Amino acid sequence: MEKYKPMSWYIGTEWSMPRRGLRKQVLSLENFKYLDKPHLVSKVVIKVEDVRNLNGRKSQYLVDEALGQEQLLEMGTALTPVDCYVELLVRQLVMGERARCFIATKREEISFVLTLISIEESKEIQKLNVPEMYALALRYKENGVIMFKEYPLFAHEYFVRAAKCLISYKPHEGLTVSADGMSGEDMQKLFTQVQTNLAACLLNQKRYEDVLYQTKCVEEQPDATEKSIYRRATAFYHLKEFEKAKQTIERVPNYQEKKDFAKLLQRIQESWKSSNELYKNLVQRMFS
Repeated sequence: MEKYKPMSWYIGTEWSMPRRGLRKQVLSLENFKYLDKPHLVSKVVIKVEDVRNLNGRKSQYLVDEALGQEQLLEMGTALTPVDCYVELLVRQLVMGERARCFIATKREEISFVLTLISIEESKEIQKLNVPEMYALALRYKENGVIMFKEYPLFAHEYFVRAAKCLISYKPHEGLTVSADGMSGEDMQKLFTQVQTNLAACLLNQKRYEDVLYQTKCVEEQPDATEKSIYRRATAFYHLKEFEKAKQTIERVPNYQEKKDFAKLLQRIQESWKSSNELYKNLVQRMFS
């Protein structure tokens, strides 16, 4: 396909994503050659200058030591909120573009000048084969695990991206190493792990019905992980489905000897007893 002729009026001078608090203002297209933008799976060379209001926030790309130098950025490797947003902004630049970029925070805007020097590698995500998709999903999943404690919402987004990658090759049962380069069993195992990670995020957000959906594997697989079982039981507990919560815990061998399960079961039994007493008192008042 022939490349488009450079036209600054076609590219535009501003871009924004209000939901994310991101925007850019094009400063120059002097080195602009093609209408190429990085895909989700890509490696690019960037240059960052004139950073303002970073104020100690963690970033690989905006720190003083990196300013004014060419930096290699691989999409999907960011491990801080700022760098996640930098990746999003890079994807809005065409090769050769220089732009003033802004990231909104609660008190101010982080701003910096960003230049997309070159796109070293780039591949559309729908063109990834099975091993490539697995590797991408695994990276997203591992990034989410790293970010979960400090940045749970960003971890959640990584887990969602991992799940989408794996869902694109469902049903996994038909995949084989000889034909596809990856077994369906390995794909399904990773998908189950991602669902368990998603359940942890959803528990934090008190989305208990969604936790039950993500942990359906507990009912479908005899070898479900203890993490999946614990999170499913916890969701039932918060939904006041005490009997189901207790039955879920009892699926774990020797659960009485495991501290977390024993504590959860105690909470279930206490809440169940309290609920029964409240119901009994309510009935007595109604008919006394």
